[in-house]
Amino acid sequence: MMSVWLAENWVTIIILIIIMVLVFFAVRSLRNNRGGCGSGGCENCLGCNGGRNKDKKNRK
Repeated sequence: MMSVWLAENWVTIIILIIIMVLVFFAVRSLRNNRGGCGSGGCENCLGCNGGRNKDKKNRK
């Protein structure tokens, strides 16, 4: 019974998996590209990636 359902819907399942992967990478990209940690005060914030990256650039 289950194998019949899979045989009839395999294309839909593959397309759904592809869409889910694309959404995952889009959300991850949006999270990585937002400016800083989201606290609103990243100019002097060393607790987030934005502050640490700025310090590393200034040290060079």
